[in-house]
Amino acid sequence: MGAWDVYQDRIESRGSTKRGAALQREKRQLLTKLPDNLSYQTVTIFNSEYGYNIESQEMASKAVSKEVVIINSDNLNEKYIYSMPDDDIGHGDLVCWMGNHWLVTERDANTTAYTRAKMIQCNYLLKWVSDNNTICEQWCMIEDGTKYLTGEYEDRNFVVVRGDSRIAMTIARNNMTVKFGRENRFLIDDPESSLMLAYTLSKPFKLGSTYNNKGVYKFVLQEVNTTDDDNQQLCIADYYKHFPKQTSQASSGQDTSQTSQGNDSTTTIDSSSSNTGRKVWL
Repeated sequence: MGAWDVYQDRIESRGSTKRGAALQREKRQLLTKLPDNLSYQTVTIFNSEYGYNIESQEMASKAVSKEVVIINSDNLNEKYIYSMPDDDIGHGDLVCWMGNHWLVTERDANTTAYTRAKMIQCNYLLKWVSDNNTICEQWCMIEDGTKYLTGEYEDRNFVVVRGDSRIAMTIARNNMTVKFGRENRFLIDDPESSLMLAYTLSKPFKLGSTYNNKGVYKFVLQEVNTTDDDNQQLCIADYYKHFPKQTSQASSGQDTSQTSQGNDSTTTIDSSSSNTGRKVWL
């Protein structure tokens, strides 16, 4: 390497202009000082495109370990996350940190020296069956959707009371969630509940927090009735529409219907409903 090449490398490392030199000094200072700061953390990040089924072997290989700075906010379930110089944090990325899952909901477009973003703590693992009969699960944020919708509106001749059966869901945009529509139903409740509640997308608005096909969706869901197609054990709505129940008659090929004679009535146990224990009185 000649003297001129050495000179060029030294100029580029320190900045060829005053602005470039100031940027390089800022980056060097951050790289030197931040590792000693208590806010310096090591996290695992899933790109928004690979934020579903993260426990699978295929998606687990997509995880990336990064050094970041995490700053507290006034809300305990919201944090500000800063990348190291020349690194990036994507809008909609899933951050695994402190035994919890965090969703990047906002990202500053100014990434000159570092990337600044805001993330919220996820509280629910949403499960559903995709169009190709694949069971999907993805972390999201579920909160009360009626905090701005409830109350009473009174006019001269009538009073309208707004309902309180809506919830709001914040979830990352990817190839799976982009297919959500009004026909989608979900079971959302405490997994240990005896009967989980069912919800349907009543407002599938997808442009509020997405930029350049990246970001998060903020949906409003309306409570609906549960059906026999819902799998309460797996927390998946419309599960049996994709995976029909197998009856004992179909497996053995024999008629298992039983008839018992009583004094005034006849009880018939239909083989098609033998697994549910239902009886039809004739």
